[in-house]
Amino acid sequence: MAATLLNHNQARHLTNALGLLVGGPAGLAEAPHPEPWRVTGLACEHDAGARVRRLMRHLDLSLPEQTPPRQRLLAYTGAWLARLHDLHAAKLSGYGAVAEELAGALDPGIDAIARSLERVARLAGEGGAP
Repeated sequence: MAATLLNHNQARHLTNALGLLVGGPAGLAEAPHPEPWRVTGLACEHDAGARVRRLMRHLDLSLPEQTPPRQRLLAYTGAWLARLHDLHAAKLSGYGAVAEELAGALDPGIDAIARSLERVARLAGEGGAP
């Protein structure tokens, strides 16, 4: 039923992106030094993973047992590209006044990082070599 709401590319995008949240995205289970918030963090990671699984079932989508590394890399780069977009100077006003000079100092660096990630995504998407 719900799967008809999504086209193939939308379903693939949701599956890959939300799949990053399953299985402990922050790696708290492997953290070498126990932090005081670790137990709560693990519980929150587990809860997020369970919610992803419920949402996927609701949408009649399934998560693969293990996401292929190339798809995982594409999902990570996509998530980071979206996050980087929000780090441009013009988007930081929600955190306080933005200095006029900030865009010139910050945005070129953010754009350079984004271009690097776009290249990684392009290469992973093509399955090609650099």
